[in-house]
Amino acid sequence: MKKNDILGKVAVRQFLALLRAGLWGASCETEYFENDDKPDWKGILYLAKTQAVLPLVYDGMLTLPEHMRLNGPALLKLIAYVDRIEGLNQALDEAAAEISSRLETEGIRSVLLKGQGLATLYRIPGHRQCGDIDLYVGEKNYRKAADIIRTWKEVHGEMTETTKHTGFMFGELELELHKTAMELPYKKMNVSYRQWENESLGSLSTEIILGEKDSLAVKIPPATFNLFYVFYHAFNHFMQCGLGLRQLCDISRMLHEYSHELNLDELQKRLEEFKLDREWQLFLCLAVNFLGLKDEEAPLYNPELKPLSEKLLDTILRDGNFGQYKSLPNFSGKPKFIRQFGSMVTHHILFAQRYKFSPRQTVIQYWVMWRNGLFNASK
Repeated sequence: MKKNDILGKVAVRQFLALLRAGLWGASCETEYFENDDKPDWKGILYLAKTQAVLPLVYDGMLTLPEHMRLNGPALLKLIAYVDRIEGLNQALDEAAAEISSRLETEGIRSVLLKGQGLATLYRIPGHRQCGDIDLYVGEKNYRKAADIIRTWKEVHGEMTETTKHTGFMFGELELELHKTAMELPYKKMNVSYRQWENESLGSLSTEIILGEKDSLAVKIPPATFNLFYVFYHAFNHFMQCGLGLRQLCDISRMLHEYSHELNLDELQKRLEEFKLDREWQLFLCLAVNFLGLKDEEAPLYNPELKPLSEKLLDTILRDGNFGQYKSLPNFSGKPKFIRQFGSMVTHHILFAQRYKFSPRQTVIQYWVMWRNGLFNASK
């Protein structure tokens, strides 16, 4: 079936109903399954896969009447996939705690970013689709930590270093060691943000336990900074390539679990300072209207953005997680010059598509793209 056929309205409505049920633990809204018919499982599973939320949709399916549930080989395949995600989450929990503990014995304090820390905010932590391990150690300890990690027997396959981090393979798991959590485009913004980051990932970070073992302790960022960081990381992915509903589920669960911990004045101040307040409202409008987040748990929620949030949802559903399914020219495998030219072409197309969602951030990121391109060309 073609993508446009799969993205029919019935499949989308049913997919979102199952996702909400899995995300919040409520019974699935059966009014979206007309005439008590079988769900459009082909379309639902395609959407769940491309949005990286298959385990949550599985949880939602378990709340349906038995005769409406997935069955046969497709069900067995889905159960096997969920089991693999649970196993990977457990392995990541154990590895993150082990790496943090080893660094601690060397006098290096680390903070876990995103990933397994966010999984603890879900009803079933093992059902958050997981990825790699991101550990922040700060600029002061970055080189020392990287040198120590290189000596570990489990470590191999070091990746290309960026301005923010370097990567390693820790056994079969990917580890990113961060000297900074992220960077903002303008120097003035970045100076203010960096001070906040240093404070938040320093003495203000808090300790949590991963999984069910008391020994799996890690530090994570404080609630307000963590929420802003996860939001900006997701938004930046949306601007640069795309994102899945998994990232919006993360933000929704954070808002729900952090509802009594957030410093809302600080959050609003930072969103306005970094020119992201309208973009925040747009993401929240999608979360409230389509993912089931309660509006009283959505600070700065603006219902007037619902029509635009519908277009945002459509874009996210079509592009898929990290934009892996978006329809843009593919220049991979071409000579270097063609690849570079092709990258510029696809970024221009993408920015043109993003402008309606965020005119000011599109202009900012477009300027940064040309600034960096000219700087690299002059080397």
